[in-house]
Amino acid sequence: VQSTLPPHPSSVQSTLPPHPSSVQSTLPPPPIGQSFPPPGGHSHPPPPGGHSLPPPPAGGQSILPPPPGSQSLPPPPAGGQSMLPPPPGGQSILPPPPGAQLFHPPPAGQSFPLPPPGGQSSGARPMTQGPQYTSSGGMTSGLVGPPTMSLVGPPPPSHSQAPLAQRYPHSVPPGTSEVSTTNYPPGSQYPSYGQTQPPLTLMQKQLQLPELQPVNLLENRNILPTQPLEHPLPSLPGHLVSRGPDPGVFCCSMNSIPATSSLLNKMKLPLAIHIHPFKDSKAKSCPVINPSVIVRCRVCRAYINPYVSFTDARHWRCNMCFRTNIVPEDYDYNPHSGKRGDRSHHTELKHSSVEYIAPSEYMVRPPQPSVYFFIIDVSYPAVESGLLGVFCRTLLDNLSRLPGDGRTMVGFLTYDHALHFYNLKSSQTQPQMLVVSDLSDVFIPSPHSLLVNLRESKELVKNLLEDLPKMFTDQRGIQSALGAALQVAEKLLHPIGGRITVLQSTLPNYGPGALKMKETSTSALKKDQLSTSASTDFYKKIALECSAQQIAVDLFVFSNPTQFIDLATISTVAKYSSGQIHYYPDFHHTKEIPTKRVERDLKRYLTRNIGFESVMRIRCTEGLSLHTFHGNFFVRSTDLLSLPNVNPDHGYCMNLAIDESLKDYSMVCFQAALLYTSYRGERRIRVHSLCLPVSDQLPQLYAGINLLATTAVLAKMGVDRVTTATLGDARDALLNTVQDATKAYRSNIASSMQASQFTLPSSLKLLPLFCLSLLKHPAFTLNAGISIDPRVQAMNLILTLPLNYLLVNIYPRLYALHTLSDKDTLDREGEDIVSPPVLQLSAEKLSRNGVFLMDYGKGMYIWVGKETPPPTIKQIFGLLHFGAIPELMCEIPLQDNPLSKLIKMLIYQIRSSRQHFMPLQVIREDGPQRLLFINYLLEDKTEDGTSYYELLSHVARQLNK
Repeated sequence: VQSTLPPHPSSVQSTLPPHPSSVQSTLPPPPIGQSFPPPGGHSHPPPPGGHSLPPPPAGGQSILPPPPGSQSLPPPPAGGQSMLPPPPGGQSILPPPPGAQLFHPPPAGQSFPLPPPGGQSSGARPMTQGPQYTSSGGMTSGLVGPPTMSLVGPPPPSHSQAPLAQRYPHSVPPGTSEVSTTNYPPGSQYPSYGQTQPPLTLMQKQLQLPELQPVNLLENRNILPTQPLEHPLPSLPGHLVSRGPDPGVFCCSMNSIPATSSLLNKMKLPLAIHIHPFKDSKAKSCPVINPSVIVRCRVCRAYINPYVSFTDARHWRCNMCFRTNIVPEDYDYNPHSGKRGDRSHHTELKHSSVEYIAPSEYMVRPPQPSVYFFIIDVSYPAVESGLLGVFCRTLLDNLSRLPGDGRTMVGFLTYDHALHFYNLKSSQTQPQMLVVSDLSDVFIPSPHSLLVNLRESKELVKNLLEDLPKMFTDQRGIQSALGAALQVAEKLLHPIGGRITVLQSTLPNYGPGALKMKETSTSALKKDQLSTSASTDFYKKIALECSAQQIAVDLFVFSNPTQFIDLATISTVAKYSSGQIHYYPDFHHTKEIPTKRVERDLKRYLTRNIGFESVMRIRCTEGLSLHTFHGNFFVRSTDLLSLPNVNPDHGYCMNLAIDESLKDYSMVCFQAALLYTSYRGERRIRVHSLCLPVSDQLPQLYAGINLLATTAVLAKMGVDRVTTATLGDARDALLNTVQDATKAYRSNIASSMQASQFTLPSSLKLLPLFCLSLLKHPAFTLNAGISIDPRVQAMNLILTLPLNYLLVNIYPRLYALHTLSDKDTLDREGEDIVSPPVLQLSAEKLSRNGVFLMDYGKGMYIWVGKETPPPTIKQIFGLLHFGAIPELMCEIPLQDNPLSKLIKMLIYQIRSSRQHFMPLQVIREDGPQRLLFINYLLEDKTEDGTSYYELLSHVARQLNK
C-alpha cells in the first residue's frame, strides 16, 4: 500500500479507522447543502447529496492529489489532535503520521479488529466504576477523573488482555504480517481504506453528546419537545444514579460542577441548588427509620449517606469534609443475616432521602403541640364578599381533620376597628366575646381561655363557627386593625409557638401598622417607578419576633380587581416567618370558579402535613459555599434557615459560589437536613443528599445543564432585582442572560461556522423561549393592566413554588384534545397515564375545528374552535353543536365514549399532580373570555411584548454588533 501524501509532522499515533461499510462517523453531519471546509480553508461546492468528498474510485485508490502544489493542512490544535471531521463514509482526509501502523483490510463480511491494548474506540461505551477515595481525601471515579484523564474508560478486560490474533483469529489473513510499518515514498498510492486517522480528542468526544448538538434557533422554529421536559440525570456510575434523590426534591442547575470559579464565569450561567424538603412523598422514596444511633461526621456533623466511603471495617470517610470517622459498634452486624461486615440492611446507605425519628438529644424543649390561631377580618368588604361564611363553613367541615393529637389547641380573633376575642373554655355553655377597642396599648383580656384544647372545647368551636357569619351581617365599617391583631396574637402564642392564619380583605388602615394608598397608575409603570417594596418595616419586625418564638404567619388575602391592599408590605409578615401567601383578586361568593378555588385551597391548607419549630441546614463539600437564598424563611447563619413552620407546598433555592479549586475532586456532595416536630409530637430529621460529578471540561459542563433548574433560578434572581432595583433593570438582566450565555457558548464551544449563526447547544436551546416567557410573566411584564398586588403575588409564587410547579407557571402546556387516542397513553409504574404531545404556545398551533386544553399552572382552560364538528362537541361536552356551549362552563361531563374518558383522565392527572386546586373553564372562540386564553400564547406578539421570532432577531443583532 503506497501513500501519496507525506506524513504530517505534528500528528500523533492513531487508532484504527472504522470500516467504511459498517461504521459511520459519530460526529454530526454538515448541514444540508454545506460541506466541511477542506484542509486549506477554501470551500468547494458540494456535489448532489451534500458530501464534501466523493467516494474513492473502483479499486480503492485514493482520490487525494499528491502534496506538491496543494494547500497545506492547518496546524492541529494543542495536544496534536485533529479537529477536522471525517468525510462521509468514515475515511480520513489526513495523511498517516510518522511511523503509523496500517492494518490490512479484513476478509469480506468481517469487521476490523479493535484497537490494541491501551486504546479505546471512539464509539466505545465508558466503563462505570464505583467511587474510590485517594489518600489525600479526594475521590476518583471511572467517569470523572483528574483533568488529564479521559472520560472514556478502558476497554473490557478481555479486549485488553488477549493478543490481537487470538482475540480475532480471522482478522489477519494467514501467512501475512499483522501490521505493516513500511514508509511509503511520495508519489506512491495506497488503498484509501488503509489510511489511519488520529483518535478523537476529549473535546471531540464530548461534542458528540446529544446535549451538545448545535441548534440554529432562527432556522429551527419547532424546538419544543412533544413531552414535558424531564430533569437530566448526572453522569455518575449507575449504582450512584439509582440511589440519587428525586430531582423534584433536590437538584442543581448544573449536573456537572465546574472545577473552578473561572470556568463558571466563562459560562455566564448561575449555579444553584433547589430543595423541596417537605414534599409529600411515598414511603419508598423517603423511608422513616429509627436506628439505635444516628451516625454523623464528628467534624462537620453531616449525616451518613450513600456517598460516603468505608476505608476499612472500622472507619468511614465523610463526603463533605473528607475526615475519617469511627464506625459505631455493631454497625456492621446484620441482624437479618447474622453476619458481620454486612451493611446492606442500613436504609441510610441505600436511599438519598431518609427520615430519622430523633432521640431526646435533638430536643431543646419537649415537642410542642399543634397550635392553630385564626385571625379573621370582619370589615364590610369581608362580610359583603361572603368570605366569612365560606371560611367558617370550610373549617367546620374539616375541623376533625386538622393535623394533631390530643394536645391540639385552637383559638380565634376577629377584628375591624376593634379586636374581638372569644372565650372557648370547656366549662362554658357557649362562646363568649371579649372586645378590646383601645389599640394604643393592646392587652389580652383572658390569657388562659382564648387558646383551648380542641378535643375538650370542640362543641364550643363548632358553635362559634356557625354563629360568626350571623354576628357581623350589619357591619358597615371599612376599618381594619391588622397590625394590632398580629401583635396580640404573637403575645398569645409566645410561650408555645404555632401557626397564625390571617384572612384579610381590605387595606390595613387603622391602629398600629396602618398603611396608606400609594401610586399604582400606568404613569408609574412607564416611569419605571412602580414600587414593589414594603412601605414600612412594621410587619417585618412582627415576623422576626414570631420567628424567634417558633410562630409562622400564613396570609389569605381577598380583594377585587380595583382594590389595593398593599400586598408588598403585609406579605413580609409571612415571608420572614416561613409562612405562605394566598391571593384571590376576584373572589365573591356568587362567582362559582373563585369560590370553588377558595374552598379547595382552604381544605388542602387545613388538612395537609405540617412541621413545627423546624430548622434546615444545608451542607456542601469543602470549596463550595452558599451565598444567596430564595424563599420564605429567616437566615440564622450562613447555612442555617429558621422555619417555624414547614409545609409541603414550599420550595427553596440557594445560589452557590466556588471558593476553592475542585480539581482534586471527582465528585461533590450537598446535604439538606430538616429538623422538625411532627403534628404527632415526634421530633424528626428529614435528610436529603445529592452527589454530582466535577469537571474542568466545558463541553461536559454544557451537556450537564439542567435548564428547568436554571430557568427557575433566573426567575428568582429577577424577582430580587425588581425589589432591590427597578422592573426595567430586571427585564434587562433577563435579556442580557440570553445574550451573554450565547456569546459564551460561541467563544467556548461553537465552531467558526456556528459562531456566525444564532446557535445554542441542545441543552440550552429553550433558554430564549423561557426568558421570553418570563418577560411576559405577570411579575415582569410591562402590561399596565397588571396592578401592584397581583404583580407582587406573582413574584411571591416565583420565590416559593417548588421547582416542578414553577416551570408550568412560567411556560404553560398546551394539548390538542380532539386528536386524543389510545396511542397517547403510557404505562408508568404499572399505571396508565394520558400523555398527549405538548404544543407550542402559538396561534398557528390552534385550529378552528379543534378543542385544546391549556394548563397554565393555576388552572386550566379548554378552548373550543368555532368550526368544531358537532360529533366532536357531542363526544366531549354532550351537546349538539358549538352554539349550545354555555358562556360559563366549569366542568365537562363524563360521556360514554373513549375520547371523553381520555380527556377526563387527563384533567384528573393534572389536578392530582398539583398542590392546589386547578379550576377548569371552557372558553368559546367567540366568547367574551377568549382573551384569557389568547394572552397565554406567549410565542406570539402581544401589546406588551414581542414575539419569539422578534426576540431571536433582536438577540442575533446584538450578538453581531
